[in-house]
Amino acid sequence: MSQIKEEGLKRELGIWDVITNVLSISIGSGIFLLPALVYAILGHASILAYLLCGLIFLCLGLCFGEVSSRIEDTGGVYVYIERAFGPLAGFVANILYWFGVGVMACGALLNALADIAASFFPIFETFGARLTLFSLILGIITFLSIKGIKDSMILIRTLTFLKVTALVGLVIFGFSFVDQVNLSWEGWPKFNQLGEASLLLIFAFLGGELSLSVSGELKNPKRTAPLGFIIGIIGVVLVFCSLHLVVQGVLGEALIANQEAPLAQLAKTISGDVGFTLILIVSFIAVWSTFSSIFLLKSRILFAASVDGLLPDIFSKLHPKYGTPVFGILFLAVLDLVFAASGSFRYLLILVTAASIVVYVGVILAFFKFRIKEKVRSEKVFYAPAGYVLGSFALVALGWIFFQLGSNELLACLVFILSLIGLFYLSKFVKKRIN
Repeated sequence: MSQIKEEGLKRELGIWDVITNVLSISIGSGIFLLPALVYAILGHASILAYLLCGLIFLCLGLCFGEVSSRIEDTGGVYVYIERAFGPLAGFVANILYWFGVGVMACGALLNALADIAASFFPIFETFGARLTLFSLILGIITFLSIKGIKDSMILIRTLTFLKVTALVGLVIFGFSFVDQVNLSWEGWPKFNQLGEASLLLIFAFLGGELSLSVSGELKNPKRTAPLGFIIGIIGVVLVFCSLHLVVQGVLGEALIANQEAPLAQLAKTISGDVGFTLILIVSFIAVWSTFSSIFLLKSRILFAASVDGLLPDIFSKLHPKYGTPVFGILFLAVLDLVFAASGSFRYLLILVTAASIVVYVGVILAFFKFRIKEKVRSEKVFYAPAGYVLGSFALVALGWIFFQLGSNELLACLVFILSLIGLFYLSKFVKKRIN
């Protein structure tokens, strides 16, 4: 990536901003539903799925951390894959990520916000009210994103602090209500059940790697990016595991009857109707936080591909005053609004997981390639301990989870990737004809 073009972005973020974005994205809507869904599959042994997914993401975090310390450019997972395997792989990874993951996830999150709001105000069940809410939430983060990443992070930090504090408080108060009988289990679950539960649960862990996409705006990115990302993942794993243990320990078999709102039922058990209402408010804050982080960070992936010449130049043009990729931000805002309003994402959400896993595999392969090509170790690079072992485990685990997908989802993912390859060569052909 050209350093001259990169200079337009201001290096204003530190390690706490990386940690905040990891927590903001990963601790989202999924954690409010998944304890009951995982319990329905694994019963009392549900914690195994959390530990497995946590281990996978810790291994990924160490490998991603090493790669991020090698590459300081904006773009995160896209730029890692592009630098390792060239423009074609980069083009596919770029669109697969900001559209196949980012836009679909944002569409889902906007609708989740409207669903939560409708539980308080039924008017949000109507299309007009939902569209108004979508526009308001998008308008706020779009304005802040254009004004500057520092301004956006003030909102994200505030929302993240509120939701993490509320969830930690729920864990602390909930432990006194735990019945040890609900946590005891005998024997191991079937392997396919663990895979099914992990496929569901991994969706909750996804997205934290987006925090690495702003390396061009980090102070001391070679240290800040890997350290912040790894600390963030550890925080996510601790929150998820402790929260599930409390939910399962308090509700036990009642989780089966409360699959739509297990955390709300936990809060109601502890604090009555007041607790139920508070957890709904916290869930709104949590989803808003996740949406805001994803929206802000995915614009940098679009920006990076434009700087590299893989996407139209307009997406890398910076605001003359604020130094932000204004056209890319506006483009994504319109796309998110259209996609959220259409509701079509509801049938494609599983593809978010599929697309993420494909990109993760690409980064792990890049991790291996950079290590193999390196003849002398650099003091400036963070090296993952037992890197080859961790990378191999993560690769095998991701492949195992990926093939838990149904044949229709696998086919759809393959068609999407092949379409992107075709689009890449078509764009090259058009450029040659124009020139």
